[in-house]
Amino acid sequence: MKKKSILGMLVIAAILAILMNIHHPVTPTLFSEMNLPSRIFGTSFSAMCFFSFLTSPFWGEMSDSKGRIKVLVISCIGYGIAQFTLGYCNSEATVLLSRSFAGVFASGTSIAPLAYVADLCTAEERGKKMSIFIAIQSVFLAVGYLLGGVLGSISFKTAFTVQGCGMILIGILVGFIMDESLDKRVEIQKGQLFKKINPFASFVNARTLLNSTMLIFIMVVIFSSFGSTCYDNAFNYYLKDQMNFIPIYNGILKSIIGIVGLIANFTINMWIVSKTRVRLSLTVVLLLCSVSSGVGILLTGNLVLFLGFNLCFYTVNAIYQPIIQTLSYEGRENSEIGLVTGLINATKSLGNVAGSLFAGMIYDIASFLPFLAASVFFAGATIFGFIYHRKKA
Repeated sequence: MKKKSILGMLVIAAILAILMNIHHPVTPTLFSEMNLPSRIFGTSFSAMCFFSFLTSPFWGEMSDSKGRIKVLVISCIGYGIAQFTLGYCNSEATVLLSRSFAGVFASGTSIAPLAYVADLCTAEERGKKMSIFIAIQSVFLAVGYLLGGVLGSISFKTAFTVQGCGMILIGILVGFIMDESLDKRVEIQKGQLFKKINPFASFVNARTLLNSTMLIFIMVVIFSSFGSTCYDNAFNYYLKDQMNFIPIYNGILKSIIGIVGLIANFTINMWIVSKTRVRLSLTVVLLLCSVSSGVGILLTGNLVLFLGFNLCFYTVNAIYQPIIQTLSYEGRENSEIGLVTGLINATKSLGNVAGSLFAGMIYDIASFLPFLAASVFFAGATIFGFIYHRKKA
């Protein structure tokens, strides 16, 4: 029997968080086995994020029109196929092609569950529900890293095969067990279908959401996602390249980070949403991201301190993301949720494209530069965050 429930979607989000992160601990091994240049960790991720950027508003609009579940089913199956092929790539070109194809569908797997949960919440509930949603993703993301590390110890191809097949199966399962959350859909006329398929037309349609305050908020999203992606991509590669961590060690470390992120979201983040001025709190958290990302890389000579400051960074990094999602829904009607979720996902992807590409380019110059760049961009996000806070006043 099909069901319409927040709990059901939270369970699905947890499974997706596991499956969509299996590849992270083993991707550096894939690149090493293929003797690819170090820039590939940046260029491959930026290729995925670029296509996620292009398709995010499209999937947002399609979810408003065709329903959250249809979008989620198509996206899961498409992403699964892309990840299966990634594990069997044999050149830099095929890696980039596979990651680009994954990016087309990755945005749909992010947008549809968020919009589904938001549909079933009142405006007052959304902040807490988004915190719970991100917290669940954080801990099960860690499970995905750990599982990927274990599977990668067997064979990196095993990890990609399990991931690809798992995503296809969960996509099919969602179509059978979950009912649609959206009661009132936005109709698309047949003559308008081509415009909706065109990703740039979707950005034009999103202009109705834009005003000076929203533009400042978008700058916060872009700068913070740039910093987060620049740091995270370099960190994963750094562990393999500079510290010679095998996949299982990478997976264990990320699982610890995920558990700490879960605790932070259920404690600190809940307190921020319910007891503080959220916009000002966002500014403070972004400042902590800037400081912790800059200090950590200076302590590579001491493994314990290095890992400790990285744990601090990933903790505050996990806190700011649900705050961003909560603020994006302020004052929005249900009929706008898909569009605004697509717009914010697109701006995140834009920051991800720039952050991952930049990290890959400057890593060859000096391995510490991506971490320094992340600190600078989080500082920029802090400045825009403070302006955003003052705009409310």
